[in-house]
Amino acid sequence: MRSFLSHLECTACHRPFSAEEVQTVCPTCGKVLYPRYDLEGARRAVDPKVVAGRPRSLWRWFEVLPVRNPAHIVSLGEGDTPLLPAPRLGARLGCPRLYIKDESVNPTGTFKARGQAVAVSRAKELGVRGLVIPSA
Repeated sequence: MRSFLSHLECTACHRPFSAEEVQTVCPTCGKVLYPRYDLEGARRAVDPKVVAGRPRSLWRWFEVLPVRNPAHIVSLGEGDTPLLPAPRLGARLGCPRLYIKDESVNPTGTFKARGQAVAVSRAKELGVRGLVIPSA
């Protein structure tokens, strides 16, 4: 397995940044940096049958996550939360095939579990020795 992480990109000014060093926000405009991937390379290299046979977790999608070495993965079992059909609500909204993602089965009970697992794993991989968690 290999990550197809290409670089980071500012969400506002689209300036590219290296993905191989610790980055926080864009130094030009202060906005968030998003990871960008070589999706065409991933499409050519990744067999969907192999992905389908992997354990059902966030990390089954390794190639399109920013961690390069699986040895750095930090996980409590995040991901693979179910999509639940919501036909009555869907009918009321004019969306007959509406589904709702049940994030309560994540170890933290929140959608934030996946993003934090990835962020902590990548920080570990980049050699970060401590993290500051902002208060809510």
